[in-house]
Amino acid sequence: MPQLLSLKLQAPVRPSPTKTRGRPHLAPEIIEARQRLQSQEAIAQLSNPVDQARAAFGKGGRLSALVGLILGGFVPLASYTLIHLEVAARPMLWILVGGGLVYSAISVYQWARQAFHYPLKALGFVVLLEGTLTFCSVQWLSLAGLAILMVLNGVSAAVMLQRPEIE
Repeated sequence: MPQLLSLKLQAPVRPSPTKTRGRPHLAPEIIEARQRLQSQEAIAQLSNPVDQARAAFGKGGRLSALVGLILGGFVPLASYTLIHLEVAARPMLWILVGGGLVYSAISVYQWARQAFHYPLKALGFVVLLEGTLTFCSVQWLSLAGLAILMVLNGVSAAVMLQRPEIE
């Protein structure tokens, strides 16, 4: 009797470990880099500074957020120390203070403009805060200004470290 139906059992075909659906597997480093880039783009699109900070301090960004806090918070701390302890004896240090105030004023202005939605209000906030740090002789008030500036500059630096480059 002629054999009409011939059944051959074959092992199931498994996808190659180097290919999926015609594309090669991506290395874990490449996957992580793509996720980080997507996270950076998401942070850049957020307009609310609180949401930006929340995203920057989220999973996968905590180390750069910590570095940003340290670097950004150092600037007002150094400015405060130079202003209230050093410049009387060495007036040339006002150059360093000026650099710190410029750095801080730009960061705080950008933050305040996003937070308050009015450029003039943001400018007033910056002048008051930086002026309190620089010229106030009431110690608790200048220390309060220092604390606020350390937080704002630190968070701003943490967010900026995770954003894609701005052209």
